[in-house]
Amino acid sequence: GGSRGFTIFNTTGDVRFTSGHSMEHLMARIGHYPEARSENKGNEPEGIEYGDYGKNNYLFVGSERSSVITVYRLRHNHRPEFLQVLPTGNGPEGLKAIPHRNLLVSASENDDRIAGFRSVITIYELGRENPAYPTILSADDQNGLPIPWGALSTLAADPTTSDHVYAAQDSFYKESRLFKVDVTGFPAVITQPIILRENGHTVNLDIEGLAIRPPGGFWVASEGGGSVDDPERPVTSLNELYQVAEDGTLLERIHLPDTTNAKQRRFGFEGVATVEQPSGTGEFVYVAIQREWVDDPAGNVRIARYDTNTGEWAFFYYPLDPRESPNGGWVGLSEIVAVGPETFWVIERDNQAGRDARIKKIYAFSVLGVDPVAEGGTFPVLTKTLVRDLIPDLQAPQGAITEKVEGLTVLPNGNALIVTDNDGVDDSNGETQFINLGRLN
Repeated sequence: GGSRGFTIFNTTGDVRFTSGHSMEHLMARIGHYPEARSENKGNEPEGIEYGDYGKNNYLFVGSERSSVITVYRLRHNHRPEFLQVLPTGNGPEGLKAIPHRNLLVSASENDDRIAGFRSVITIYELGRENPAYPTILSADDQNGLPIPWGALSTLAADPTTSDHVYAAQDSFYKESRLFKVDVTGFPAVITQPIILRENGHTVNLDIEGLAIRPPGGFWVASEGGGSVDDPERPVTSLNELYQVAEDGTLLERIHLPDTTNAKQRRFGFEGVATVEQPSGTGEFVYVAIQREWVDDPAGNVRIARYDTNTGEWAFFYYPLDPRESPNGGWVGLSEIVAVGPETFWVIERDNQAGRDARIKKIYAFSVLGVDPVAEGGTFPVLTKTLVRDLIPDLQAPQGAITEKVEGLTVLPNGNALIVTDNDGVDDSNGETQFINLGRLN
């Protein structure tokens, strides 16, 4: 192994194969490229193992910084044939092939319960099924290179087709982008990046919500930074709602009222949804706020509604589940989706991962007969109904439960999709789970 690839030599020291840039490109394609390490060893292959499994000879290369094992088939006088990648714990350090049991074992060294990952041993079994990972990857761009991606923070369905959805990256990357994602097969495929621009220049937003407007284009919710009541984390940016054209041009920037901004905490906009107003003109745009702001009752977070006809904001309260994790933490909202003119689904989750995770749920609520109230009034409290507990879905891949279930959308055919945020492979093993839940009734 080297800093970014690996080389195979024969017994006389001659080079038989070198991976070149292929591992770096592969990590970019599957969302495991460690951008924060880009100038310093990249994916950093560190562990290597070989095993004869029946008639097949396999080479396993562990990437410490990308937290995957790359699997190749070796054949005499042939280039190694890439087969698949295996997600690991954070920082795979040791690999052990056990061919007589059709097993491979990896040991990951990084351990930080507060950050949400533990040192783990992962066991893989050779099977006949198609690889279950990655669940999403990217196609090539116009230069023939993989479209780089990571930190997917939200999803939005196209109301005209069930063939694709849109996703967005959050503020981990400094050039805000949306992605068009083909969901007709497995894995899902990112086919097109849409770069956001304002006055011809790229922008650096913290996109946490995305919705497609009925007349076309997008609504984008950008989370603000900092809290008015925390001197160690002062406000650095406000929560903003953007109207965006189909090509990524920012058309309008919308702020909350000053009296609302005066209560900002750093857990802000986390999802946006839009519905047409009953009059047939204008939209009601709903934005979920992740956690309580100043003066909000404990356990109640805001659902904000923006009226495009009047420019006015009004608010509901949404009641959160109490935290249940043995590791403490908090509970908040991560997404909001319109599933009818008055009915919405949200993702409610804790900030815990692995065995500490307890709350990863989809809830429904209705605003029928409930009127939101402007800042300064008494906000009505919504009634919620459980749609699905996502813990079993996150356990199904047999790895650790990921913390950040960030994206949810519903296709026109009724299938619900979720996606997890891998934090740009920073203090994360880089794993992204893009899951089709089917129809949820």
